[in-house]
Amino acid sequence: MPRERGKMSRRVVITGIGAITAYGIGKDALCDGLLAGRACHREIPAGFGRGYEFRSRFYVPFPDFRLADFVDTPYEHAMERTSHLAVAATHLAREDAGRPSLETAAIILGVGIGSLRTAFQSHLAHLGAPGGGRFNRMVIPMTMPNAAAAWVSILFGSHGPAYTVNASCASGTYAIGEAYGRIARGEADIAVTGGVECLVDPSGSIMRGFDGLGALTAAPDGWPRPFTKGRSGFLFSEGGGAVLILEEREQACWRGAPIYAEIAGFASGSEAGSILQMEESGAAIVALLRRLVGTERPDYLNAHGTGTLNNDETEARAIREVFGGAERQPLINATKGFLGHAIGASGAIEAAVTALAIQRGQVHGNVLDDPLDDLNLAQEATERPIRSAVSLSFGFGGHVAGLLLRSALPD
Repeated sequence: MPRERGKMSRRVVITGIGAITAYGIGKDALCDGLLAGRACHREIPAGFGRGYEFRSRFYVPFPDFRLADFVDTPYEHAMERTSHLAVAATHLAREDAGRPSLETAAIILGVGIGSLRTAFQSHLAHLGAPGGGRFNRMVIPMTMPNAAAAWVSILFGSHGPAYTVNASCASGTYAIGEAYGRIARGEADIAVTGGVECLVDPSGSIMRGFDGLGALTAAPDGWPRPFTKGRSGFLFSEGGGAVLILEEREQACWRGAPIYAEIAGFASGSEAGSILQMEESGAAIVALLRRLVGTERPDYLNAHGTGTLNNDETEARAIREVFGGAERQPLINATKGFLGHAIGASGAIEAAVTALAIQRGQVHGNVLDDPLDDLNLAQEATERPIRSAVSLSFGFGGHVAGLLLRSALPD
């Protein structure tokens, strides 16, 4: 049976993974797409232009799924797509974990921006703009930032704490870290956590916001190529999500749950510098990594790796400072090189990828043309035992966060 509450040393494991990405529905679709190195980006639609010339010509479309395929609810039309994602991915994760009771579960989800489509449409309707349609009287509950966690709590009957976390592109990682801490401290025995994002906008205005900052890739084929010398920015994703079921280890073992990996640590911090650019020395990332891994030498590192000029160089510099040269570094890959950047969902998707890499002993490769020097980048999909791994996430505003995962070996 689980240990009594109040123990600070409680161990936390991942027992369920639900992923909905541009590769398809479920964890297997995610793994298969990454290991095969399949492209999931396409050219932007003609409707995105509206008189603006995009520097970046490619994007990753929002996953195609129907909420009705996962849950039966009369409230579907009172929910935005971010909430649809959260509920559907929670259903997948709970099924994957062996259908544990979520009655007392903590629901902690990361959202970076959240669904804006209903807000945009209602704004146009309010102004009486041509083609603006009708004003949606549910616009506030549909677009409020906590909606994703609230709907999971409502539809799964969870009476534990339910809230969202926002730390820009690190939101999903922060949410998982919060859930890990609650279980480790004895405040919960089970948690539903991860990150979801829906940035669908038929006019392309959300993508234009990033394009106008010069943050998106200008590559003529759309591949962002993180950690290469020719990188030019990140690949915009309309969203996706991953939800993890976390449990206190003894409870998970007692009920015979599958265990993907143990969460052995979480660390976070802030650079307190620019709202957009990372501080070039990488000091905050260095401090984060040292707190997270201590003297441990992880076998694998899932990097933030966006493909932007400043961020990749800064992250690479920090990795070299903490671990040394390429021969001493963990094997490194960047999931955003294939799936693009799903903002608040990316950290959760990458945590899921990291846990699956540990469980399966498989690490996806990178798209590498003229890589940065002195980095142990995975040239292609690789099979190897992974005892421990790190997943890193950074966000606009100077947020830095990381998770340390370990193989769930028996005592």
